[in-house]
Amino acid sequence: MRYALTARWRRQSELDQQAARSSAGFSSEFYGEAVSEELFLQTLDASIARGERSLEVMCHPAYVDRIIMGSAYCYPRLDELDVLTSASLKAAVADRGYRLGTYRDV
Repeated sequence: MRYALTARWRRQSELDQQAARSSAGFSSEFYGEAVSEELFLQTLDASIARGERSLEVMCHPAYVDRIIMGSAYCYPRLDELDVLTSASLKAAVADRGYRLGTYRDV
């Protein structure tokens, strides 16, 4: 039993030393009928104005399949996908000193 407690403590200690990484900011504004490259960049610019070095933008891009067809947010997902995969958005994000990332970066 003593060994189990020691092992548990050691793991907790290691976790404490390796704090979870997260983005500096979060936005849920990139949603709905107004989804556009302009909206994404406004969201990023607002984050920059707040001094955030990273930003998580909640989004729901998808290709339409049978499951997605049942969603009330079906077709706007395609709009999100188009915006988020556009070369012009990637360039505009880079011009602001950011790069697009995934959860692998966190």
